Amino acid sequence: MNNIEISFIEWLGYFQGKIIQELLRHIQIIAISLPFALIVGIPLGFYISSRPKIAQIVIYLSSIMMTIPSLALFGLMVVLLAPFKLGLGIVPAVIAIVLYSMLPIIRNTYIAINQVPEGMIEAAKGMGMTKQQILWRIKLPLSIPVIMAGIRNAMVLGVSVATFASLVAAGGLGYFIFSGIGRSNLRMVLVGAILVSVLGIGVNYFLLLVEDWVTPKGLKVKR
Repeated sequence: MNNIEISFIEWLGYFQGKIIQELLRHIQIIAISLPFALIVGIPLGFYISSRPKIAQIVIYLSSIMMTIPSLALFGLMVVLLAPFKLGLGIVPAVIAIVLYSMLPIIRNTYIAINQVPEGMIEAAKGMGMTKQQILWRIKLPLSIPVIMAGIRNAMVLGVSVATFASLVAAGGLGYFIFSGIGRSNLRMVLVGAILVSVLGIGVNYFLLLVEDWVTPKGLKVKR
């Protein structure tokens, strides 16, 4: 048992540089994908919140993206971007993750905006508030918890989906998982799986802190 433990520690020391490199690469892919997902998803959720027919189409299309297996979506990105010489690398990985993240962000934003009580909106109108004031002072503050829940779901999902990035030469922790499986090296698989799990838990916890910070005090729920 001790020999196995020492051997594993030595193995970690030998691959320390590679582990750190792929971990940072994984974080980089997520860090690039999230802003794009937010820039597209949240405004789109706001836009369709008052347009039910368009909302059905947008949410349906986003749902279709979620039903496509992750590996197949990465493969489609490679094929579609190959004519532009962008088929391999970080570009197809980022686009695939952004597409996969759309549904929880758009759907939660749409639901959050539409769950604001109508009576509260009417009261705001009676006080002379404009549509913009109602949006920024009433709807948005009340919607933050639900929107943040969608962002957290999208981010944790993105951490998981990003493991396939190594298959399109983008790097990431998937390198250890898939290379380990190919080489029957359980240590590589274990390291990759543990780091992806820890990263997902860490991202979720960090976004919980952000959610607590941006949520108005009156809407905070004690955990």
